Amino acid sequence: MNETTQTPATIVHGARIVSTRAAEHASIALDTDSALAIADGRVLARGDDEQIMALAGPDTELIDMAGRTVLPGFIETHIHLAHYGANLLEVDCRPTATDSVAAIQDALRAEAAEPSATEWILGWGWDESRMAAGAAPTRWDLDAAVSDRPVLLRRTCAHMAVLNSRALELAGITDYTPDPDGGRIVRDQSGAATGLVQESALNLIPLPAKTNEEVARGILLAQEQFLSRGLTTVHDMATQEPDLAALESLRGHGLRMRVRPWMWALDGNGFQGTLETVIERGWTSGTGDELVRIQGMKFMLDGSVGGRTAAVDEPYEDSADTGILIHTADEAAPQVIRAVSHGLRAAIHGIGDRAVDTAVEVLTRTAQQCPEAATMRNRIEHCALPSRDNLEQMAALGIIAASSVGFLHELGDSYLANLGPERMARVYPQADYAEHGIIAPPNSDCPVTDSNPWPIIDASVNRRSLSDQVLDTAQNISLARAVDGYTRQAAMASFEDGLLGSLAPGSCADFIVLDTDPFADGVDLRKVRVERTYVDGDCVFTR
Repeated sequence: MNETTQTPATIVHGARIVSTRAAEHASIALDTDSALAIADGRVLARGDDEQIMALAGPDTELIDMAGRTVLPGFIETHIHLAHYGANLLEVDCRPTATDSVAAIQDALRAEAAEPSATEWILGWGWDESRMAAGAAPTRWDLDAAVSDRPVLLRRTCAHMAVLNSRALELAGITDYTPDPDGGRIVRDQSGAATGLVQESALNLIPLPAKTNEEVARGILLAQEQFLSRGLTTVHDMATQEPDLAALESLRGHGLRMRVRPWMWALDGNGFQGTLETVIERGWTSGTGDELVRIQGMKFMLDGSVGGRTAAVDEPYEDSADTGILIHTADEAAPQVIRAVSHGLRAAIHGIGDRAVDTAVEVLTRTAQQCPEAATMRNRIEHCALPSRDNLEQMAALGIIAASSVGFLHELGDSYLANLGPERMARVYPQADYAEHGIIAPPNSDCPVTDSNPWPIIDASVNRRSLSDQVLDTAQNISLARAVDGYTRQAAMASFEDGLLGSLAPGSCADFIVLDTDPFADGVDLRKVRVERTYVDGDCVFTR
């Protein structure tokens, strides 16, 4: 226990407090204690009950955990906060809510019958691989439910959407509209537009802008869920200015979890995002405070495996399709170099092996132009299929793999169907990342998959899908390393190691209380639940 003369405001005792640390031979060790002393939102000391209780003053609040397991608050390193918040105000088309085209049609009819101030009907979350017929909905399916108002339903991956005929009309999309650069308008065998649009073709759709109040309301709805899952800090990927404005408006008005925005820098179809605005305002990585702190810029290179738009070297199973590379290295590198040269870290979306290789090439060129890049912990988002050469280059350049290993749980079966067993054996290679010393915090990419960390931790440890299928046996990691990914390594992803993810003296008193000890024998990790969540020592969720 460290020495302190300050009287704690709160003491947590009778707990099994577990945190992680790097140990010899690249292993992960667990540190355990039974008590914490907290003051001013910080951990003052940790140790056994006798040591910590001796620090109590007459006004110290004592919280008896009755033997429950306490972990540092989890850090979600790739999530879409404002996007998911908006989704929660839209039609729920996830397989758990609508498992067939007929069910989607019923949901649309019900939504159309409700009074609305907007013309558009928006929905999200459909996944044809988990629907009864196994086929994506089309414009004609949507027209059968709603034909007089524009309808747009995003696929779970958010890289594809289906529109009804009215929405296609407003977007100016006909059977003869050419595919935009970096995108695709899906057509049937006769050449007719089916209503499905992919990647940069989504930018053709004239969706109405949301008000600050709508964005803020969605953020608070999403926060409620995230805190219930033990997420005390979230990295919001592809933040835009209205999202940042909504976050600022929520200071002192309900925002309790920490948010780490990555501003939207580069999309398809010539969209430049907020890079120039961020540079003009003098913002750099680290601008902000412990509640909201800008991290850098998000860049896009490809799509998703489920939608077969991730850029792969070899075709998808039973297909000649190799996905969509939205930008080449020649196109993306100047933008990334511009960001890094202005003190802004880069997070590059790359899922397929062709896109990951492009991302590594972009970051290699960036390091050649900007030597400071080697210590900036730039990131490749998702990073599903790195080659052995990529791994060595990433390790040499200090690149973080923001690994969406959580996809193996919800999307693993469709990954296997789309990629085949050989590629499946090296997808989201957590063991290889550890072997190469690459920081690789796991993530959900919510709303692409559910934000609950425990099925994701299970996927890291057991590599099994939603159907209980073991997808491979080569890339399993230990439970200690998986928890380390959500805590210590995740804190490193924002240069906040020592401040977050450890419960070390001096760090933020962000922690979670579990209903069971995940390290006990025989525990089904997918069923572990959070009972309470604390931020700065204050309880912000209780079940």
